[in-house]
Amino acid sequence: MIARWEVLAYSARLPTGRGYLLRIHDDAGRVGLGEARALPGFGSGPAALEASVSNRAAIEAFLKQPESGPTTSIEARFAIETAITDLAAQRRGVTLVEQLGFSLPDGLSNSLLVDDRTDALRLLGDGHRNFKLKARGAAPETISLLQCLHDVSEGQASIRIDANGSWDRNTALDFLRQAPAGSISFVEQPFPGGDLDSCVWLREQVAVPIALDEGIVSVEDVAEAARVGAASLVVIKPMYRGLHGALKLASKAANCGLGACVTHAMDGTVGRLAAMHVAAAVDAIFAGCRWPHGLYAPGLTCLADEPELQPDRLLLPGGHGLGCHGLHEDELELVCSSA
Repeated sequence: MIARWEVLAYSARLPTGRGYLLRIHDDAGRVGLGEARALPGFGSGPAALEASVSNRAAIEAFLKQPESGPTTSIEARFAIETAITDLAAQRRGVTLVEQLGFSLPDGLSNSLLVDDRTDALRLLGDGHRNFKLKARGAAPETISLLQCLHDVSEGQASIRIDANGSWDRNTALDFLRQAPAGSISFVEQPFPGGDLDSCVWLREQVAVPIALDEGIVSVEDVAEAARVGAASLVVIKPMYRGLHGALKLASKAANCGLGACVTHAMDGTVGRLAAMHVAAAVDAIFAGCRWPHGLYAPGLTCLADEPELQPDRLLLPGGHGLGCHGLHEDELELVCSSA
């Protein structure tokens, strides 16, 4: 039973605006947390999210009937679903991943986003070998950074390249033919969402696995990508799919012979903790056939104690539910509440 709730805003300290936390309380003093974070051009977008989290009546209705609540932004739905699941897990005395029906793992494989050579050398020195690079076009600086990671690690670095749908066929071939042999673990969304033909064509040209991200919205999309041979795996962002929606996509991928990995959407700590629990469930679904997730990167918004980062691994925090500890109350601003 939810006794009261409040929506709190935080500054993302990024050029993409504010994020929001939903905090729900029960009569026993337990608190469930969920995060909503919108990016321009992705999901519902910042304007729709702001309208959703400011609508007291809509939040009340959704909390009372999550399955049939009013239409709201997908990011707000993620916050509500996470907070409800967090509170339910605490009541049972289990972690959120256990509340979802899966076992708590020892840790999660993680790849780190790298922007420049200085970061690359520091992280290599700390023992990290799983990385992610953003690649818009075949920029020489991206190729140079890829070469640096490959050389300094003596070929041991596993590097995912995220093109965010920005390549055409010529650019894709140009980039991949310049890359050091064996350096790329997979290419994420090389072409605009929906262009499966180009993905099939690229897989025929180069022996590099392809992951689909923005191109995968529904289980039908997963099935079609598998049917035509457009991908090796799918990338799932729980912020845009929800906890249970993300697991449906992962289960469909497994049934279709594809892999899956989980990543954040530049979430703050609370959203990324939820994504970690989803990733733990995804690892259990695939049982041994696992791709590195993308659950943490330096510079993301810190809203509470961050999970422990080890070389290429993240450890889920202790405690029940999300395991969110040390929430930065002084950085939160009340938007609306049940009171």
